[in-house]
Amino acid sequence: MVNQRLEILFQKLVSKNLTIEERKEFYELLKIPANELELDRLSELYPVLGKNDVKLSEESSNQILQSIFNTEKSHTSKVINIYSRLRKTISYAAAILIFSIGITYFYYSTNQTNNSNVKSNQQSIILPGHKGAILKLSNGKSIILDSLKNGTHFEGFAKNKDAIIQEGGSVVDYATLITPIGRQEDITLSDGTKVWLNASSSLHFPTLFTGNQRIVEITGEAYFEVAHNANKPFIVRVGTEEIKVLGTHFNINAYADEEHIKTTLLQGKVVVNSKSYLKPGEQYSNGNISKVNTDVIVDWVFGYFKFDHSDTKTIMRQLARWYDIEIKYQGNISNEYYEGEIQKTLPLNDVLEILSKTGLHYKIDKRVLTITH
Repeated sequence: MVNQRLEILFQKLVSKNLTIEERKEFYELLKIPANELELDRLSELYPVLGKNDVKLSEESSNQILQSIFNTEKSHTSKVINIYSRLRKTISYAAAILIFSIGITYFYYSTNQTNNSNVKSNQQSIILPGHKGAILKLSNGKSIILDSLKNGTHFEGFAKNKDAIIQEGGSVVDYATLITPIGRQEDITLSDGTKVWLNASSSLHFPTLFTGNQRIVEITGEAYFEVAHNANKPFIVRVGTEEIKVLGTHFNINAYADEEHIKTTLLQGKVVVNSKSYLKPGEQYSNGNISKVNTDVIVDWVFGYFKFDHSDTKTIMRQLARWYDIEIKYQGNISNEYYEGEIQKTLPLNDVLEILSKTGLHYKIDKRVLTITH
């Protein structure tokens, strides 16, 4: 039964149809040593290399992954077999297989290396962000959720399995969930809708959905898995835009420092501003609809920075939100693009070390990161 389930999840992974919960289940199955042979069989039965994926030479993949092994030595013995099988043909799906059991893999399209980065002599380790948020209630109370234990009940909410659950009630009130820089949180609303908030974001919602609509407001970035209710559409208001759904999975990126609001659909159907209908795998931004790789959009939910032809400044904005650092630029920053994933659980210092293997030049002093070129 376990092998059958692994095969089903593997097929969905390759076709990029895994839900949030299914991917978590897949990750857990891969941690079981007895599943290693089954993974071998599935890798041959369902090829993970796509027509647009990148083949690395053995020398290049050895160099990149060896630098990662040096950073995460404790994981090396657990991943060496999969590393040997996949290192010559690293595709998006293969990278997920590696990451899921503890390796951080990164690939840069020009394959350059450089060791000229400068660190302050007094530089300490900058730790990653973590789960946590502030819940602001209409009665003026603010509750810091970071330190609450599982099983805690408070003001009509509860913490269970490290997630916040709205317990509902008979009185309509309003609350705002806020994730400061360096925090992420997820919450289940009174109708069963699940919302994941990325760092530096907020969700304003009623404690009880009444009337013929379910309306919430967000800033920053949020991923939704909306509970289906054909008689009561779910509406997300963000800036000047409004996204209407019945029951679906979608992501909204509306950070103030990004050029445009981006709404990306994973499952179901949504309509933006009452006129633009999205299909799964499509993104709405600035009046335009385009096809996108949805896994890239939501990998932050699973604890990864995912880069898909991402430029330096885009990556630096992500790091700034998660590590609470200031980014500066010195000189002309070249138009270089990055592909791959890095675990968000790594200290900033390790992330920068990995990026430096790909040609990134930087200086870091305390919490100020300067990109030199």
